[in-house]
Amino acid sequence: MRSSRQRDVIVVGAGLGGASAAWQLAESGLDVLVVEAGPDVTAPLAAKSAYARLAARLQEPAVPEQEDWDAGVLSYYERGQGGVSPRRVATRLGQGLGGTSVRYAAALGRFRRSDFAGSVTEGRAPILPNAWPIGYDEFRGHYARAESLLRVCGERDPLDPDDDAELLPPPGLSAAAEALRASLAAKGHTPFRLHVGLDYLPGCIECFGARCARACKADGYNRALQPALATGRVALETGLRVEAILPDVGGVAVLLRDREGVATMRRARRIILAAGALNSPLILGRSAALWGASGPPAMLGRGLMFHVSDFFLVMSRREADGQGPRKWLALRDFYADGEAGIGEIQSTGYSLETGSLMQAMRGLIAGLPLRPAPWMVEALRPLAWSMAGLIGPRPIFTTITEDLPDARNHVRSEGGRIVVEYSVDAALKRRAAANRARIRAVFAPFGVHFLGRHAQPNWGHPMGTCRMGLDPRTSVTDPEGRVHGQPRIYVADASVFPSSGGAGPALTVVANALRVADGLAAASRAERRHAPAPTRRAPVAAILPVP
Repeated sequence: MRSSRQRDVIVVGAGLGGASAAWQLAESGLDVLVVEAGPDVTAPLAAKSAYARLAARLQEPAVPEQEDWDAGVLSYYERGQGGVSPRRVATRLGQGLGGTSVRYAAALGRFRRSDFAGSVTEGRAPILPNAWPIGYDEFRGHYARAESLLRVCGERDPLDPDDDAELLPPPGLSAAAEALRASLAAKGHTPFRLHVGLDYLPGCIECFGARCARACKADGYNRALQPALATGRVALETGLRVEAILPDVGGVAVLLRDREGVATMRRARRIILAAGALNSPLILGRSAALWGASGPPAMLGRGLMFHVSDFFLVMSRREADGQGPRKWLALRDFYADGEAGIGEIQSTGYSLETGSLMQAMRGLIAGLPLRPAPWMVEALRPLAWSMAGLIGPRPIFTTITEDLPDARNHVRSEGGRIVVEYSVDAALKRRAAANRARIRAVFAPFGVHFLGRHAQPNWGHPMGTCRMGLDPRTSVTDPEGRVHGQPRIYVADASVFPSSGGAGPALTVVANALRVADGLAAASRAERRHAPAPTRRAPVAAILPVP
């Protein structure tokens, strides 16, 4: 097993958090290595015919592999609290350069001041306190830098006096979208243009769910990692899974294993974990050498949150393809309305058509106790086609409602699978059910049709499993992102969120990663100023057993 020279920082994960941190560290002049478990996929996969896509779905194994490595996706499983058999989650997270941001829908709104203050200040067991140990004002400048880095366009929130974002102008709306916006405004609501990371190059098709071939859609690779690599101060290694983090003289060592099972070691003075809220706690949990007899932090992997979302169809004027951006609406009138808060209502960027109906049906079927054979699912396609033709291409919207950090909700590894044990809070379920009537009233006179059951977890937004706080008994990391008791180990992804907020997590992930990287760079500079003369040391490869 080979060891390497000691770098300033190793960043684990090349998604939005890791890539943004690497970029900021490079700007600070540090020597950085980015390690990514997924593939070096920097271009779209070869297009498949409709027949090939159908054949692939029909051949789906009964027990899917956890990692679809070549496609750059990560599957995981969920079990309700007290459940027995885990079921695969229909949503798959990104893996590889850019992470999930390669596939996301590029909504990049800020959290509000109230999100940092928290809605559960004292906690009500098993719900944990969800106030951040830092406030909005400490994030403001980092939000501005993140918006500049990602080239965010849109309009400021008219109801938020803190929204001072310098946004690029968005393109004009279609006639159908303008009519819907006018209808909402006429009823006293305040719709505004959603903050999105899209350049809207000529011919832009808003590549949601797939990598953008022209770097028109902002992702972690094209906006942060690629510029970081261009500085010459950042190196990249892909296809390496982190087995464990180990203590090392003057820093940390990272034990890695490639797809063939070959182990290697990398060393650095500090490490930033940005492997995502499902992977970062698992890496820390299996790093037994860090913890000794006391074991890892009690809250490691716990307090798992997702947003709770209701997807719904609005029977407004039929959309015409290519007539304007599809992901345009943000409505925050009921963002933090006490116990009845809805969070942000936004365009998904999708409309009702055969593909979206099939995707919705696959998601519902994936949650059934008895899962039908793939061919039975695909046999529903004629029904989906008929429904889409009858209703027409109507826009789909969603809510981004704050989830609460329940200590019972957690992530762990079972037989090589990532498994989350998660249930939606009962009070949150009641709120989501009651808010359906409010949503119908907001969009009247246009009809609203909800797609699926209420209070569904937004499985693409895992957060909170290495929660930030001042008390090591109820948190994993401190306000600077350092793991309690491990000052050389930082976390810079959504796992540190104490609350989920009422907006998508992407921009806050980037802003926090820039903030954490700033703090790490300052610590590195201070350490260099006070460093003693170098002494002879035993290489980590010589003092650690070879697995």
